[in-house]
Amino acid sequence: MSSYLTCNKWGIIVKNVIDLITRVPKEMKEEFSRNVCQENSFRFVMISLILMISESILLVFFRGSIFNTCPLVISFIIFNILYFPLIWKTYRNQEKYHKYFVRCVQFIYIVAVMLFGCALSILPQNQFASINPYIMAVFGLSVFVYTPPVVSSILFFSVYFVFFLALPYYQPNPQAVEILRINALIMNILGWIMSRMVYRMKIMSFTDKKTIEEINLELKDLVMRDSMTLLLNHENIFLRLTDEIERAKRIHYPLSLIMIDIDHFKEINDRFGHQAGDDVIIKVAQILNSTCRTTDVIGRYGGDEFLIIMPDTKSEDAVVLAERIRNTIEKTNFIKGIEVTVSGGITEFLQESSEELISSVDAKLYRAKENGRNRFEYENRTDL
Repeated sequence: MSSYLTCNKWGIIVKNVIDLITRVPKEMKEEFSRNVCQENSFRFVMISLILMISESILLVFFRGSIFNTCPLVISFIIFNILYFPLIWKTYRNQEKYHKYFVRCVQFIYIVAVMLFGCALSILPQNQFASINPYIMAVFGLSVFVYTPPVVSSILFFSVYFVFFLALPYYQPNPQAVEILRINALIMNILGWIMSRMVYRMKIMSFTDKKTIEEINLELKDLVMRDSMTLLLNHENIFLRLTDEIERAKRIHYPLSLIMIDIDHFKEINDRFGHQAGDDVIIKVAQILNSTCRTTDVIGRYGGDEFLIIMPDTKSEDAVVLAERIRNTIEKTNFIKGIEVTVSGGITEFLQESSEELISSVDAKLYRAKENGRNRFEYENRTDL
């Protein structure tokens, strides 16, 4: 029993550690990865420029102070000059390169900076026991570069291993070697913790931003929709009609429009109450949603009027859908046994404006009402 509890305890600890490392939601991972790569690319451009300028100043004005490391500094400046175009290209045209190529370019540069800081600390050890350049590289990359915890741990402690092995060859004092090794280890651990904190803050910032964007989209969608039926409201179904008309003109495809009105809806409200009337409207909207194609655009145009925009559809095909809708509504069992039928008009776009097309289909709707209801009127005035 105790062994089971111990295993369970360790399982919880491992799960918590994994949860800390992989906190990006699965659906956001790809976008988060691209975002981090883009931001890191910009930061590497800035880091490369700063290092080239600062090392050049160091070489020109403080050459005597860095005599032992002049070849190293010159080599790093040359490396930066040669590598900078690649960093710049991956920053400016990241979408043209595979994500693993971009990450590889970035990782190589991180390793180069870390090794440069490490070497810049080790080479002058016979003059003074200091590892400031190495610590600056560790903390600089921890703060300015977004690195996943696993990657940063491998990076930091691999370079530390190089530092650990190389230090005794340049530092003659064994006691200083031990102190510097311990200091470097502590700084690497602190650097990794800082890197983890920065990366986690980036994740939180990104997920919060995406959540806010999603909420804003939902709010925008709610504003566009009728609160009762969740169909597009009057204003937005009209805007969609205008857009579809422009698209039909541009692409030269047919466009049909259906307007539907619930028959005797005022009597339903008067006899069964407004709540029953609302239930009828909601049920009709659900039938429209389930019957229409995914390419069709449905909206609540008025109190009991609905509009269906049918892109790339001739009026003959619109007639088929309208008849299917009419039959489905007529056969549906509504609340309180209410019998519901609908009437409507169908028209096809013939280079009219949105207002003219609405007027045309509206006239056909009222003709259907005059001709007995529970029917549709369309272009050639053939009754359904």
